[in-house]
Amino acid sequence: MFLPFLTAFIGLVLVWFEKRLAGLILLAITIGILLVWFRFHASSHLNISL
Repeated sequence: MFLPFLTAFIGLVLVWFEKRLAGLILLAITIGILLVWFRFHASSHLNISL
């Protein structure tokens, strides 16, 4: 669960230094990681059918 926070933080730093496109790409990567993480944990560990 550390990886989404790391990518979000790096994206925030990039936006702070006016690298907007790279920040948006890292935001998309962060959302993708969270979706995969939620899909795996919600379906197998919580027994929720998605």
